[in-house]
Amino acid sequence: EMSFPGYRQLALIVSVFIASTSVRAAVDASDEAQCAEVVTSVGRAPHRARLKDFCKSIKRLETCQSTEGRPIHHADSGAEDPRGKRILVIGMIHGDEPLAGEMALEWAERLHSIDHRNSWRVIPLLTPDGLKRKTRGNAAGVDLNRNFPTKDWNAEALGFWKRTAKEDPRRFPGKTAASEPETKCVLEHIKDFKPDFVVSVHTPYKVLDFDGPKMNFPRYKDLPWRALGNFPGSLGRLMWLDYHVPVLTVELGTSMIDAARLQDVVGTFAIDAVKKSGQKTADRL
Repeated sequence: EMSFPGYRQLALIVSVFIASTSVRAAVDASDEAQCAEVVTSVGRAPHRARLKDFCKSIKRLETCQSTEGRPIHHADSGAEDPRGKRILVIGMIHGDEPLAGEMALEWAERLHSIDHRNSWRVIPLLTPDGLKRKTRGNAAGVDLNRNFPTKDWNAEALGFWKRTAKEDPRRFPGKTAASEPETKCVLEHIKDFKPDFVVSVHTPYKVLDFDGPKMNFPRYKDLPWRALGNFPGSLGRLMWLDYHVPVLTVELGTSMIDAARLQDVVGTFAIDAVKKSGQKTADRL
């Protein structure tokens, strides 16, 4: 099987920002209690009891804590199908988008009850401090989706923020690339899980925004497909433009969609997109 040189390059840049070995932290009753609080905060009342089952299977990488020390949990659901790919799902990169967290939880829970081809890792809430504060950014006021260490970050990120965002504090990229512990947590997951495809869940623009190879998009009734582009410090630019790992940004509106149907669509689409990207993943981190 061919190796994928992009992962070698990604390994180098990730190693600059995180320790060399991913370590799993012990998860105890306090983790489950904090997870249950998160579910209560992001889930709509009729669904909270069911979604709290997610908390029974949580894991945490040792370095995955927020700026204020809150744990950032994930759950894994593996598969043995040789056709399957490794899909990393990240919910609530922005702390004021709770519906995104609920949909990520829905996907994580549904994986327990279906026979799936792909292996999934789901991080429902990347920004627990932002959720607590009801802010887009983390506790340091950084927009995490401007803080990823894209190759052009040093040259472009702050200038892009000043020119395009007019120094909007809600979109502040940080003083340096990957300065935030939440960003480092994502980089740790990239290194540990080695995803073939990434899904980032947001609100409120009501589109499916794809960074990847040219594709014929499958039909999905609730959200239209768009290619909105990416920018310095964004997850889409880091993974696709820099390292050729496709990224789908799911932008929900203000109400929940048919999440189960979308997960099925994404599972098949990911397999096709990775194949069309021309990449092989034998040379993993």
